[in-house]
Amino acid sequence: MGNFDDVFAGSFEQTYEPFLKVLERHPHIKLSLHYSGSLLDWLVANRPDFIGRIRKLVERGQVEIMGGAYFEPILPAIPHEDIVGQIRLMSGRLKELFGVTPQGMWLAERVWEPHLARPIHEAGIAYTAVDDTHFFDAGYEELYHYYRTEEDGCPLDIFPINEELRYLIPFKPARETIDYFNDRRVETHQRLFVLADDGEKFGGWPGTYKAVYEDGWLEQFFTLLEEQADWLKVVTFSEYRRLFPPAGPVYLPTGSYREMKEWSRGFWRNFFHRYPESNRMHKKMLAVRRRLAELPRDSEAFERARMLLWAGQCNCAYWHGVFGGLYLNFLRAAIWENLLKSEQIIEETLQPSPFIRVSVEDRCYDGEEEVIVTSDRFSLLFSPRLGGSLWELSWRPAAVNLLDTLTRRPEAYHKDYLEQAFAPPSLEEGAASIHHRKAVKEEGLLEHLRYDPYPRGALLDHFLEKTVTLEEFMKGEYRELGSFLLQAAAVESVRIHDDSGREGIRLSFRRDGKVEPDMELELEKEVTLFAGDDNLQVDYTITHTGGGRGEVSFAVELNLACLGGYDEERSYIIPGRELQEKHLAAVASDEQVEEIRLQDRPRNLEIALQFSEPALLWRMPIETVSLSEGGLERTYQQSLLLPRWDFSLKEGQSKKISFTLSLRAAGGERREEVALGSEAGA
Repeated sequence: MGNFDDVFAGSFEQTYEPFLKVLERHPHIKLSLHYSGSLLDWLVANRPDFIGRIRKLVERGQVEIMGGAYFEPILPAIPHEDIVGQIRLMSGRLKELFGVTPQGMWLAERVWEPHLARPIHEAGIAYTAVDDTHFFDAGYEELYHYYRTEEDGCPLDIFPINEELRYLIPFKPARETIDYFNDRRVETHQRLFVLADDGEKFGGWPGTYKAVYEDGWLEQFFTLLEEQADWLKVVTFSEYRRLFPPAGPVYLPTGSYREMKEWSRGFWRNFFHRYPESNRMHKKMLAVRRRLAELPRDSEAFERARMLLWAGQCNCAYWHGVFGGLYLNFLRAAIWENLLKSEQIIEETLQPSPFIRVSVEDRCYDGEEEVIVTSDRFSLLFSPRLGGSLWELSWRPAAVNLLDTLTRRPEAYHKDYLEQAFAPPSLEEGAASIHHRKAVKEEGLLEHLRYDPYPRGALLDHFLEKTVTLEEFMKGEYRELGSFLLQAAAVESVRIHDDSGREGIRLSFRRDGKVEPDMELELEKEVTLFAGDDNLQVDYTITHTGGGRGEVSFAVELNLACLGGYDEERSYIIPGRELQEKHLAAVASDEQVEEIRLQDRPRNLEIALQFSEPALLWRMPIETVSLSEGGLERTYQQSLLLPRWDFSLKEGQSKKISFTLSLRAAGGERREEVALGSEAGA
């Protein structure tokens, strides 16, 4: 979900279409194909003839279509009912398109947990495939069969995927795979070998299009398989199940393929601990799911909201390995967009508008309570434990979370790149597994490798040295003088009304602390929001309670996620000024700023900040350096704004600083979206 149309088109031209063309020339080669629901929707809309070609292969028994969960979620990360529902949705869609009901399914990222046998069985699926590492972890050594497991009496057959084949195909000469089979051939009984892997490795991964198609690897491989037909049979999963019974029973531990276990440190759900951004997104999904349960199940609103929720469960943006995943801001934005659209349908159905409510709960499941404010316009999440900082700033009219930000942190592969100087790949580079490539996409890229000393959210409160510069702040080469940044605050919530009778919420976060060397301060932060309003009012009161000289340099950090740092359609505006650099990745220091706007025309959004008194305003991008299948790359994540005020306080004196954050439509047009599923499939 959220991938660009040209990415789908490129994969089609480089992978899906040429693979099928070769397969059509070899009618004796049988295999199973799986396409995600999102990809199927794109194919139906943009390449309908391709669907017809696959259907012919299915009808003549050459291809078995595998099902799956429609939007490719990591199954253990979503509720039981949604697992069953998404698999059934996919099965219905495949019946509609290809005239068959799938017997087996592709398990997204092969992430397995033992309880999955039950919902997969309940959804009507008889088998799946997982990696041989699952079996090795359970003590199995020779895997020449498929096996049967069960959960609560619900059976499921499991095929073991051969890792050695994953690295032979298509990266080694085709003859080596035939030799691999021949070396393990026995005369007394049959042996099963399973390859189940990404289709994109056949043309989509760097260097593979030339090797697989231009140099003829796939044509040669299929020909070699046909030439060994007297002793080597190529069959589909379902055909093999008809010929041979399962071994078993088997009970496998949690796991995935070997590389995924390395990235996740053994257990996929560790990504929620490793990346708080992923955890917040996932827990938002669960919160919307709980709210969805309050709708009548037979209502149109329930169906629409559930489909959007399911789209928001797509796995890609929740984790990171060798693919961009979580680091790709447009993938995260798509998850938030679908979740917020689902939430909007639910709220419009359940709650008369305008409305506002506040709740206190451990939303992130970290043992600390967050404050959640929901109105007909906003969804906000505050952390009292982190000083009343803000970690969700969702404006549902645009289906955007402006705090879909990312903190720069060390990744294991950073060390590998820092220790070795790798040149960008040449055009003559041969095919290699993406797990072994060490390419960079930009000269001097490692100079941009920086790590953040604290997580990047909004309403982060700084007390700085007056001499600190923008460059020092950008690089993290400065001292925090105060004891306030992300430190726990006492919180109070008050329900209020304005002059017109509108209901509102005022949150107050209060802390006592020190500013070096020995000045004691009280810091109070109030955030006010009214039902039906698109503004947040933020009021700071800083009181000098004792000691020190009373010299203060106070700044508030706001990280705002606007997707494109160098996009001409996304820009800064300071009324009355001509900015030299208007793009959102600009680095600049602007004096005496009373108002600044961020325009995001592709998402029809404008953000305005108005200050009660002029501020010295620093603006800078937060850019990550992460790994994708094409190599190491730099990605704009968000724009950091830091308004700063310098002033003096006598003992007992207070200073009030206020600003308003306003959201409105920018007059642009939102991008078109791929339709979700189909009426028949749903």
